[in-house]
Amino acid sequence: MWKRVFWSVLGLGFLPGLMAQKAEDYRITHLPGIDVNTLPSTQYAGHVEISPETNGHLFFWMIEQAQTTSPDKLIIWLNGGPGCSSMDGLFLENGPFRVNKDMSLSVSPGGWQDYATTVFLDQPVGTGFSFAETISYTKNLTQIAKDFTVFLDEFFEIFPDLKSKDMYIAGESYAGTYIPYIASLMLDQNAIKEREASLCILYNLKGIAIGNGWISPRHHYDAIYDFGVQNNILVGPYKALADKHLDRCHTLLDRSSRISIETCEQLMSDILDSSTYEEKGQQYCVNQYDIRIKNEEAPMCGQTWPHELTQVTEYLRLPELVSSIHAKKQSLGWVECARSVSYALDDDKSPPSFDLLPSILKEIPILLFSGEYDLICNHLGTEYMIGNMTWNGKQGFKSAKSEDWFMDDKVVGQYTEDRNLTYVLIKDGSHMVPYDKPLETLDMINRFIGAGDNSVVGKSSRVGPSNGSNGSKPPQPAKPQAKPTTSKTQDESKTKTPEENEEKPKEPTDKGTPEDETKNSDYWEQYYSWGTSALIFVILFAALLGYCWYRSRKQDRGNYSSAPSRSTQAPSRGIMGRIAGFFTECQVTPKPKFRLNDPYDDNELEELVVETPTLFVAEESDGEDHPNSSTSSPSHAAGSAVRSSNNTSPSRFAANYNEENTDDDFDDFADWDESSSLVDVDHKQGKKH
Repeated sequence: MWKRVFWSVLGLGFLPGLMAQKAEDYRITHLPGIDVNTLPSTQYAGHVEISPETNGHLFFWMIEQAQTTSPDKLIIWLNGGPGCSSMDGLFLENGPFRVNKDMSLSVSPGGWQDYATTVFLDQPVGTGFSFAETISYTKNLTQIAKDFTVFLDEFFEIFPDLKSKDMYIAGESYAGTYIPYIASLMLDQNAIKEREASLCILYNLKGIAIGNGWISPRHHYDAIYDFGVQNNILVGPYKALADKHLDRCHTLLDRSSRISIETCEQLMSDILDSSTYEEKGQQYCVNQYDIRIKNEEAPMCGQTWPHELTQVTEYLRLPELVSSIHAKKQSLGWVECARSVSYALDDDKSPPSFDLLPSILKEIPILLFSGEYDLICNHLGTEYMIGNMTWNGKQGFKSAKSEDWFMDDKVVGQYTEDRNLTYVLIKDGSHMVPYDKPLETLDMINRFIGAGDNSVVGKSSRVGPSNGSNGSKPPQPAKPQAKPTTSKTQDESKTKTPEENEEKPKEPTDKGTPEDETKNSDYWEQYYSWGTSALIFVILFAALLGYCWYRSRKQDRGNYSSAPSRSTQAPSRGIMGRIAGFFTECQVTPKPKFRLNDPYDDNELEELVVETPTLFVAEESDGEDHPNSSTSSPSHAAGSAVRSSNNTSPSRFAANYNEENTDDDFDDFADWDESSSLVDVDHKQGKKH
């Protein structure tokens, strides 16, 4: 008996060593194209089994943080698709490497691993290096979230030190659908632990970040149409076709709250077809991920972009690389996006992740960021969604003001923050913002996780006016081509409460000031001006009275020489009566007023009633946090915008960016055409959004 106890104790003593050995099995000791011993961060990669029954394995690649923080940070990055590998993020966006044409690796200064251990995860099963039996591919978002938490539990068994780190989940595009489902499940499981009076929570989740995310189909489909019109990509007969598709899309959205609808997807096809042109026998079109690129080969229209993807694919298929990252269990080879994963989700009836955001915001902060030149998941959709969402007691952004974001005194975007939600619009960014703007997104994520020192690779950064300034903004850059549908409210008092708009009485002082003397002088000048005006009026009135008296006397003399009649006033009517008669005789016969039914076309009353869309400003709520019925009829939404003479759009909200704008509100209607949208009006004024 004692021998059994002895060996049991001895086995427990070796258990930490076995666990460390298991983690060591994932360590990357060699990478083709670079010497890993020269890198500041240790790396691990490989498969974690999540389902023995279906042979389900998820692949991860982890880069440990290079600098110590307190507390330490953990970021798990997910690309979208669905079915697109997070190796895109590692080698094209926020990872430490870039692949050169000769298959060597360069170190990117924009990698997120300086202040956070970063994990790039291929999920769901079938994505990238992850695999499972094909018939067991995930069918809905609930199962995707469960598989993620199973992976996380196993992952923390392998790397137990990571469990106590502050954890953030970040991603882009369709990850805007994944991440809220995952976060919601994790928070629910934490709540169960708390009810059980557990000493520790399961997941130390501190926040989520989503870039150019697909979150709310209702708002994103409207935004695709609006963005195409706004940027003159959707024109002519294709716009007329898109109008029909949009009307049908609204009808289907009212019936269903699905994440994607085939008819609505036609809007993107309409825009790409509208942008297509032929040159030297080859057809070209706009890049759906970056509208600045106009010469992508049709019909792909950017699906092979970024073009460094060719090198990344070649590198990730190198047998030497596959062996180095312990990925040989996946025998099919790496592909960027697996259609089979997307097809498996075709019948998913899960509601949009938009519905989950208000409850998540009650517990953890959310960062939403958008590149301004993305079409497919553009910033307008994010702004419409925020404006229509109620969270933490109010709808939209309340008193929050958009502030310019600077790097080395150059404006690189705008920040808006309120009630646990941060929205960042990144200037000159595309669908894959870390690809275009690696340093800016690094600064952004460091701010979100509370790390760094307001500088990136030697560049200083700040949000808002510099310290010690008087609060005035530095000179603003030229407006970019893709801005929100509505710029800053022309009359700032519209966003203020009645109490704020009232002028507060000034405190009385004993001494007069130069300002007081000026006011007194102005007062007496006004008095003299009124006196002069009154005198002129009396003189004119007396002249008019004299003229009328003269005419009446002349008429009376004529009347006396003829027979009396009923129309002739008696001379004895009195002074007051005669004065009243003066005015009666001097009256001008009024012209008849025209009515709406009169046959004079040029005098008909035509009234155009335009309900201006509510800006990116919160309204008081009834206290319940909800995403303002994404399935409700457009007529019940909080704002509207005129799209054409025959089409009206559902409620949408545009961002208030607090830009300097001295245009008068009524200027927008000076050139109004009933067939124009609000966007068209701004085009007439030469505004670029």
